[in-house]
Amino acid sequence: MRKELFLLASILLFSTSTYIKEADASSQHLYANYLSANNIAAIQHSIMTNAINTFEGSLANSLSGQSNILRNKKRTKKEDPKDLYGRLPLYGTMHLYGEYGDDGFEKDVNVKGRNGGDEYGRPVLNSMWLNWNHFDEDTKFQNYDVLDSDYDLIMLGFAGGEAQLGIGISEWGFFGGYTGGQQTNDFINIEENGGYIGFYSGYNIQNFNLSFAINAGSLYNNAENIYGSDKYANTWAGAALNATYNIRLDDTFTLQPGFYAGYTWIGSADYISISNENISNKNFNVFEITPSLRAIKHVGKGWFGYIGVKYVFTSTNGGDIMVDSINYDKLDINNYSEYGIGIEKSIDKFNISFHINRHDGGRYGWNGGFNLKYIF
Repeated sequence: MRKELFLLASILLFSTSTYIKEADASSQHLYANYLSANNIAAIQHSIMTNAINTFEGSLANSLSGQSNILRNKKRTKKEDPKDLYGRLPLYGTMHLYGEYGDDGFEKDVNVKGRNGGDEYGRPVLNSMWLNWNHFDEDTKFQNYDVLDSDYDLIMLGFAGGEAQLGIGISEWGFFGGYTGGQQTNDFINIEENGGYIGFYSGYNIQNFNLSFAINAGSLYNNAENIYGSDKYANTWAGAALNATYNIRLDDTFTLQPGFYAGYTWIGSADYISISNENISNKNFNVFEITPSLRAIKHVGKGWFGYIGVKYVFTSTNGGDIMVDSINYDKLDINNYSEYGIGIEKSIDKFNISFHINRHDGGRYGWNGGFNLKYIF
């Protein structure tokens, strides 16, 4: 009798767990658009911060008072500036007298200065760069299974228009690229592929840098679940403002506090799912505030390194989900922290850097990549 009761209980438990699993699966795939929209918010943070950091210049540029260091520091034969600080000037540096042809030596008509007032103008572009990042992290939502997010971000940018404006230096640039990857758990697998374009403008007054960027993009998604695949698309447009200030502690060590604020509008798709549900998704509004701090150090022979930390505060509005006229609860995403390290080296007109970061909180895992810049 006991064996029969135990067998019956086991069958009921297995049936109940199977039902729960199927029920979870049947509800989880309805959030596919919400999941991809939230991932766009994280991708957008990476696009904007990578673009802004690259346009602002190299780690060498961030050393406060660098032009004065190079001009006034006494050198020995073993302390050549190229060995100590790499090739200068780089895009984004504080500028030395004579760099714009204001010392009276650039008179040849074939030599084009970079000064906005130069009779013969300046090169339209000052630099171009390629950036690649890979992300392998988990995304946590309340009342939802953790998603494994694995994706890549590729960016190509051009910088130009660098000119004297008042007491500072203004600049502009444009960029674009590709993003692709997948988010997956036991119930859903979302494959995502998309592209984006953007514009950058910045203003530098020695130790202070203010940057502004806008961009727009599209993401095409294929969400696989127990019923089949749902296909839908997202579009987005956003703007970001970033301010940093360099605090020089000595000739080779700088602290750089920063503040980033961003807004992203994400267009969401309505579609009929493979399981024949009518899914209506409202558009998202994502707001982000991110304080940050970097410690930048020249470690010798033109090599630079940094250690950085920041905290990403994210707030969303909209994104309501209606399934067959029934309103579903939205998923809540948590804030997250990021901390990482990076190294950089300039060789002639090339600048290359590598970095690796750790996320913890609402998103946790690793990301890393490199940046290659060519200065004209």
